Amino acid sequence: MTEQPTPSTRENRAYHVDIAGDAHRSVVVGDHNLLVDAQHGSSVTLLVQGRRPTPTRRESISLLPRRQPEPIGRSDELTALGRATRESGLVQLFGPPGIGTSALLRHAAHRLPPGRHGVLYLNAAGREPADLAQEIFEACYDSAGYAPSETELRRLMTGIRAVVYVDNADLGREQLIALADTARDATFVFAGHRRSLNSGDGAVVELTGLDRESAELLLARELDRPIGPDERTTAEDLWRTAQGSPLHLLRAAGLAGSGRTGLLPRPGTIAELLPPLIAGLDAPATDVLHLLATLDGADLTPRHLDAITGRTDTTATCERLTRLGLLLAEDDGFRCVSDAAPVALDRADGPYSLDLICAHLTDWIARPATTPAEVARHSAALERTAALAEATGRPELAVAVARAASPVMAGSLRFGAWGRLLGHGWSAAQQTEDRKAEAYFTHEEGIRSLLTGRRVLAGVLLGQAALLWHRLGDTHAASAALNAQHYAPAAVQPLAAPTAPAAPHLALPTPTAPDPATAAHSVSTHMSSLTPAPHAGPAALPHPAASAAHHAATPAAHGTATHATTAHGTATHATTAHGTAAHATTAHGTAAHATTAHATAAHTAAHTAAHTAGATGATGATATAAAGTATAAAGFSGAKVLLLLAVLVGGGYIAREALPQLLDDLFATPPDSIAGTWSTPAGTTVVDSSGSDFTIPDCGTPIRITGSGSSYRATLPVHNTKYGSCGPAIGSSTLNLELSADFRTVRATASTPVGDATDSFECSVCGTWTRLDQ
Repeated sequence: MTEQPTPSTRENRAYHVDIAGDAHRSVVVGDHNLLVDAQHGSSVTLLVQGRRPTPTRRESISLLPRRQPEPIGRSDELTALGRATRESGLVQLFGPPGIGTSALLRHAAHRLPPGRHGVLYLNAAGREPADLAQEIFEACYDSAGYAPSETELRRLMTGIRAVVYVDNADLGREQLIALADTARDATFVFAGHRRSLNSGDGAVVELTGLDRESAELLLARELDRPIGPDERTTAEDLWRTAQGSPLHLLRAAGLAGSGRTGLLPRPGTIAELLPPLIAGLDAPATDVLHLLATLDGADLTPRHLDAITGRTDTTATCERLTRLGLLLAEDDGFRCVSDAAPVALDRADGPYSLDLICAHLTDWIARPATTPAEVARHSAALERTAALAEATGRPELAVAVARAASPVMAGSLRFGAWGRLLGHGWSAAQQTEDRKAEAYFTHEEGIRSLLTGRRVLAGVLLGQAALLWHRLGDTHAASAALNAQHYAPAAVQPLAAPTAPAAPHLALPTPTAPDPATAAHSVSTHMSSLTPAPHAGPAALPHPAASAAHHAATPAAHGTATHATTAHGTATHATTAHGTAAHATTAHGTAAHATTAHATAAHTAAHTAAHTAGATGATGATATAAAGTATAAAGFSGAKVLLLLAVLVGGGYIAREALPQLLDDLFATPPDSIAGTWSTPAGTTVVDSSGSDFTIPDCGTPIRITGSGSSYRATLPVHNTKYGSCGPAIGSSTLNLELSADFRTVRATASTPVGDATDSFECSVCGTWTRLDQ
C-alpha cells in the first residue's frame, strides 16, 4: 500500500495529476462510439450500420442486498407490502427517517417471492433516474460497454418480469414513473422518506412507529437481556417519546450498554442521546465515524476505510456503530446517519483530513485493477470529497480527484454522476486557474451533452473547448473537440480551428474564487448547475459553485435577471460586422450593464438581444470565442451572456431556430431550494433566502431554517397556550422539511417537543406545503 501523507504535512503537499496518454477505453452510447481519452479529451464517431452491440439477456436476475437482522414488529407491514407487490406494478413504501423503510425493503427483497425473471435491489441515494435505468439494464443483460438509447432500452426491457426494489428513492412522481416505464413489465417497489405517488399511480404503504410490545422486544435484543420489571415504565416512556422510531430505540439501548449502570436513559433526554453516545466511543470508532461524517451521506467500503484511517479492524467497528444507530450498512459499505454527522464533526472540530482522503482516492482510481463500475459505485464519495475541497479552500484537491475519476466515470456509462464530477472539476479549475483542466472538463461536458441529447449546448461547449485547447497549443485535443462538434445539429455549424490567437479584447477573463456575496455573477450557468449544493447537515460547508448556480439560476427562473441587457443597452465590446477589435457600440445606447425598467426575464432579453444583433457579424475567431463563452466562460454577468448569444446568432454560428433550444438548455432552471411563497396548513408563509439559511414567521418571531437541496430543519418554539396561541415559549420541537424533487411541495413534520411542553402540542405548520410562486 502506498504510504499516506500525515495531517502535519498536508499544507506543504502539492497535488498534480499526471494522466498517461494511453488511458483510453471505448464504449457505445446509443448510435455513437465514445473513445474516452484521459489526456486530450474524448472523441465521438457514429456507429457503422449493423455494428451496434447485441446484448445477451441473462436467464435469471438475482442482485440482492446484504442480509441484516430481521426487523422486529414488521410482519403486518411485510404482508401489506407483499400484497401490494402482487397487485400493482408500482409500489411506494415511505416513512420518516429512522422509521425503518430501508430495513423492511431489504428484508422484503429476501423474503417476498421474486418475479418470473428474478429480483433486483438498487440504492438510489444521490443518483439520477437515467443512471438507475442503466444499472437495471446491466443487471438484466450481459452488455459490457453499451448504453442503449432510451427507445432501444425500452425495447430491450420489454417482457422482463422481475421485481425491482429501489431504496432511498426520494424522487418526484414524474421521475419514479419514468424510471418504472423503462421496464413496463417489471414490478417496482420504491422506498423513501416522503410520499410522491398518487393513489391512482399504484399502491402506497406508509410505515409508522413500532407498537409498545415490539419496541420492548427491540430494546431487549439490543441490550442482550430482558427488560426488568423496574425498567418497564422507562422503556414505555422511551417508546412514547421516540414515537416508536427503531433508530432512537437503538441509540437508547446503545447508550445503556455503554454506561456504567447499564440502565436505559431517561426519556426526557431522548433528543440528546447522540452527544453522550458519540462521546463514549473508543478511538477506532471515533476515527471511522469522523471520516464517514465528513463524507456526509456517502458510503465507503471497509478496505477504503482501512486505507484512509490506517486501521485494519474497520469492518467490526462499522458493524458496532451500525448497532448503535450511528451508521447505516449499505451493500458492501457503510455511511453515517444524517443526524449523527453534525455531532461527530462538532466533536472532532471539523472534517477529516482531506489530504488523506484525496491521496487515497486518486491513487486507488489510477490502479489498473480498479474498474469503472467500482469507481461509479463510489461516485458519491468522490463528489463529496471534491465539494468539500472547494468549500474549504483546497480546490487543487478537487481538480486532482475529478481529473483522475472523470475518464473512468465516462467509461462507467453513469452520465449523471459523471456530469456532477465534471462540474466540480471545472469549478475548482477556475479557482486554481488551471487552464488545461478547465479545457478538459469543458470538452468532456460537451461530449456528455452530445451523448445525452443536449446537442445545441454540446456544440457551444465543444466550441469553447476547441478554443481553450488551441490557446494551450494542444492541436490533438482541439481537433477532437471540433470533430465531435460535427455531430451537433445542422443549425450549429462546426467551427474551423483559428489560425491565430483571438484578439485581446475577446480573451476570456480569468476568474478568482467567488465571494459568497457576489457568487451569482462569477460562475457560468450550465457548468455550475452540474454541482448541486451539499444537503443539510454538519458537513454542508459553503459551496461556491453550487451557491453561484442557485443565485444565477433563480433570477432567470423568476423573471428578474440581474444586469439584463435590453435592445437599447448593449455592452461596449460588441464586434463590428468586419470582425475588428474596435469597441463599437450600437446606436441605441452604450451602458455596459443596462437593466430593464421591469427586470425583463432572461428568455425575453435574450430574444431581444438576438434580433438587435441582426446586423452584427463576426469572424471565425470571434464566433469561436463567443460560442464557447456563451455557457462556459466564468465571470460573465447575465448581460454579457445574453450579448454573446446575440453575437452567436448575428455571426451565423447558431441559426435563429436553434436559439430556443439553447435558451432552454441554459436558463430553464426550476426553483432549486425551499425559498419562495408557500401555502401551509397554517396559512400563507414566505421563506426568504439569505445565503444558505431561510426564515419563516411564527407568532411574529422569525424562525431560522437551515439546509439545502431537499432537506431542511428548524427549531420550532412550543408556546404556552394558556395565554393564547402565541403565549410564552415553554419548549421546542424540531421541524423537518423535505422538499419534493420538483420543488413544488414540502412535507413538514415535527418531533415530540422537549422542555416543559405538554402533550397537547400541535404543529400548526405540519403537513403538506404547496408552492404559490410558480
